[in-house]
Amino acid sequence: MKKILPVLLAAALLVTMFAFPVSADSSVTEFEDFGSTFIVLWDWILKDGSTIKSDPVTFLEDFGAVGGPAESVGVQGWAATTSMDFTAFGYVIDDGAPVIDEEFKKTPEDAVVAAAASAGCSYASRYKITVDTTAIEGNHTIDFVAQFEDGTIVKMITNAGVPVSFEYSADGSAVNATPEPTATPDPSELDNAPGPILLFNNEDDYANFFGTQRNSIEDIYFDDERGCYIISMGKVGDPWVVLMFTALELDGEMFELDTEKYKILQIGARIDPAAGDRGQFYFQTDENTGYDEPKDVLFDYEETSEKQYVNVNLGKNKKWTGLMSDCRLDPFSGSSVECEYELYYMAFFTNENAAKEFGDKWLAEGSITVPTSEPTPTKAPTEVPTATPEVTPTEKPVETQAPATEAKTDAPVATEKAVEPTENKTDDNKPSGPNVGLIIGIVVGVVAIAAIVAGVLISKKKKK
Repeated sequence: MKKILPVLLAAALLVTMFAFPVSADSSVTEFEDFGSTFIVLWDWILKDGSTIKSDPVTFLEDFGAVGGPAESVGVQGWAATTSMDFTAFGYVIDDGAPVIDEEFKKTPEDAVVAAAASAGCSYASRYKITVDTTAIEGNHTIDFVAQFEDGTIVKMITNAGVPVSFEYSADGSAVNATPEPTATPDPSELDNAPGPILLFNNEDDYANFFGTQRNSIEDIYFDDERGCYIISMGKVGDPWVVLMFTALELDGEMFELDTEKYKILQIGARIDPAAGDRGQFYFQTDENTGYDEPKDVLFDYEETSEKQYVNVNLGKNKKWTGLMSDCRLDPFSGSSVECEYELYYMAFFTNENAAKEFGDKWLAEGSITVPTSEPTPTKAPTEVPTATPEVTPTEKPVETQAPATEAKTDAPVATEKAVEPTENKTDDNKPSGPNVGLIIGIVVGVVAIAAIVAGVLISKKKKK
């Protein structure tokens, strides 16, 4: 029996090593110390297997933590690098030992592989990492990591310099209180008139609007038969084009958009559903310049080849302040096939209700009548009254009593004053976030690769 026991223990150890995720007794390399190009993006925060309906950064800015109780939490996204392939992904709780599992490594889509290749990366992978939280109490920081072929484990940081991590609050005490819902505004008090409308039904007005700065786009041209601009994507990749709002004239005046008033951008388009289902809009303002992830908003298309509109809630991004400057449109955050993108219009609104009404009308009628963006009522000129002719008295008239119904006519009639428009309230309601799709971006890690010397610990398998 004494001889059999060690054999059984060894066999049990081997089974455990292959059956459960590995908790590596090793240090974790900081992202900036990795020393090779390392692209990381996270699409979603997961809770009990479902996505939280907001992009991760905005969600954490608003709520500060992921609140329990929950059976599991996690993240989903993709990563790419130049040096070596990924073997697994994992997580670290409160700077403890990393928990690594090959099951967290997922197959990347063609668009992810193409985007990685366009950035010079030979290796790309999807990740979906889940943490069993059934036994966790209190508040804990969870960081997410990637493991490479040589065993190096690196803490993941996104291309915008945002850590792929969050605080998990088992009882929800660390989560910012959800603001009290505001009362449904009276529609009569909302400013539902659209702001600037860019109707792409002619070539002359937008000759200089589509900038020369573009990527993975073969051509942009006006199609007279379809009555719209065509963005032709002749290859798979990360398509984008800079939109020169600062060079645009509307109604004879230079384009200007107050971000405080206009929160919603609506795009009328027709897409090829095979190319992708998610787009991206990078904005600049006079207060926040440069194209980067903190100043972008994701949006999702319907999976249809018919005309459609999408509402992009720019107001949910805290950097949407000041006056809008040149922006960048990514028709798809990663195009999977060669395709043509039909762009019919872009319009700005104060609230989503007004945007939806406008878009629904476009789909129903198939055309748009562009009103004056800021109508200013004009006051009708007041006519100068003619002088009442002077009457020369002759004889003393016979006194008669005037009839009670006779109107007095000797005084000029005052011209009615035009009613000045009043400032209306805006609707700041935020929509739920987009569905899972691709996010494209680049972050270059620097400094030397830190060698990882580690032992191996066994941890209990985490439930998915």
